[in-house]
Amino acid sequence: MSQDQHGDLSAFSMLDLFRMEADSQTQILTDGLLAMERHAGDAAAVEAMMRAAHSIKGAAAIVGLQVVVQLAHGMEDSFVAAQHGRLKLTPERVDVLLSGVDLIVQLSRLDDAGAEAWLAANAAQIDQTLNAIAGIADLPELPALPAAPTPAAAP
Repeated sequence: MSQDQHGDLSAFSMLDLFRMEADSQTQILTDGLLAMERHAGDAAAVEAMMRAAHSIKGAAAIVGLQVVVQLAHGMEDSFVAAQHGRLKLTPERVDVLLSGVDLIVQLSRLDDAGAEAWLAANAAQIDQTLNAIAGIADLPELPALPAAPTPAAAP
């Protein structure tokens, strides 16, 4: 699936276009979240992730993928809260958001024929992930580990 040399996307279905959008936006989310997990990110990274979640939400709404709309909406809310200082993106919260990204990737790769069966077979995982993202602000922050004692100087 690629554009022709003139940028014509008319040969693609709306679902194909959604898949292309989801691929690029989930990469932004994954990269940003992994950077957050390694070290506290900056406001620009959170802004980029908020925009990516918003784009996924809109694209999913166009093609009627309500589960993806819900996942992306919850993620977008988390990023907005982080932007306003109401939510710290701790490693535990990043893990929850990454599970949402993984689920969006899986959902975006389903073909029309198998989508319904996959959704039914994975309903528990989907509900668990949706609930975890909705309750992300309730996740406790782990206390900081005490600093390691400095070794005593050799006599």
